[in-house]
Amino acid sequence: MQRTHEIGRLIDEGALSRQQIAVIVLCGLAVLLDGYDIQTMALAVPSLTDEWSTEAAAFSFALSASVLGMLVGTSAVAPLGDKVGRRPILIWGMLTVGLASLATAYAATPTELVIWRLLTGIGLGMSLPNATALTSEYVPLKNRAFLISVMYVCVPLGALVAGLVAPPLIEAMSWRAIFLVGGALPLCLAIVLAAYAPESVRLLAAQRPSDPRISLLLRRFLPNVDPATVYARAEDRIARQGVLALFAPQFWARTTLLWCIYALNLFVLFVLISWLPTILSDAGWTRPQALRGAVMIQAGGIVGGLVIAKLVDVGRTVLVMASGYAIVAVSFLLFLVVPGTVPAWTLLLLIIGAGVSGAQAALNALSAIFYPPSLRATGAGWASACGRAASGPQGELRACSRPSSRAACTRTTWRRSCSRGSATTRSTCSRTRRTAPCWRSASIVAPS
Repeated sequence: MQRTHEIGRLIDEGALSRQQIAVIVLCGLAVLLDGYDIQTMALAVPSLTDEWSTEAAAFSFALSASVLGMLVGTSAVAPLGDKVGRRPILIWGMLTVGLASLATAYAATPTELVIWRLLTGIGLGMSLPNATALTSEYVPLKNRAFLISVMYVCVPLGALVAGLVAPPLIEAMSWRAIFLVGGALPLCLAIVLAAYAPESVRLLAAQRPSDPRISLLLRRFLPNVDPATVYARAEDRIARQGVLALFAPQFWARTTLLWCIYALNLFVLFVLISWLPTILSDAGWTRPQALRGAVMIQAGGIVGGLVIAKLVDVGRTVLVMASGYAIVAVSFLLFLVVPGTVPAWTLLLLIIGAGVSGAQAALNALSAIFYPPSLRATGAGWASACGRAASGPQGELRACSRPSSRAACTRTTWRRSCSRGSATTRSTCSRTRRTAPCWRSASIVAPS
């Protein structure tokens, strides 16, 4: 029988079915739990400093460990999804996250935290690119960026949930409770994924056209199509897989641009995620206020991600991304002049979140759209890996908050009185140095 139905066109031109929505929901649940676990370490640091009687800087490596783990997971493990399938990598990722989070709850030293957070990061790095790839291969082209972003905004939603439930959990059961929850739920979801999650029919058609699972999946998702008539486009079949294939003539320009933007955006996002609770506490907010204020980045990202992705689908990618980053830059500068009240700074954090976390959702969608099925997990994984590599140094940004390091952590500052004096006085004062902890910089601490 002649093969007359191209699998990509069938999905791209068809209506969104309940089965396809189920795929988005399952992948969304996976990344929601990933978002929860991404946030947990930063939320636990203030309580850990009290319980273990140590400085916040002692947990710099623990915060960075999950980023390093995600770097390993996205670059070394996630691309296996292009060879063995999205489904098994996604399931194993959930199992890894769950077990490592449970072990984190029983850590007794900062070193143990580093080990378990490293493994948690590997699990996160395995699952996120493959959830993105699996979603992209079951949604129509006309709404692909938006629907991928609907799935991906579950990452900031999970972080938002973590910020909201952390204060009562910590108050009732200590910091260990947030890791117990973050471990149990991924293990439960791994069982659900094993029972209900499908493999990518587009990937199977491109790589293994005789695989018997194709017929089963087509009866589930496209019951009116004869499996014997379905084929994959020649360009969807990539003979050479791996990271070098991302720099083939047809891909190198988009790969380079995507990696650069991904790296810069994730660096800013991970600095905010990792240190905002402690920074806001240092600025005079109460601990519950600081925890809830920190996740406003994620709340803004949910709305911003959906808006940006909808504009990407209609071809406004460059305009919306450039405008979003310009608004974020202005919002950061406003921290210098806006009083550090909870309402005022919360609004700024929401705007920043819409631009940074929201842009990340759109970038995640683009990392899947840019590549054919046989390279999709590799493309999404390595783009994410570049971001994680750029994010790695963020755990050290506050190392100078150690008492032993504060003497070396100095900066030239304007004395408040100098800004009100004459030109001569300001000239004299501008040459005056005074020592101040770097974590009290004017850019993040409320003006007195």
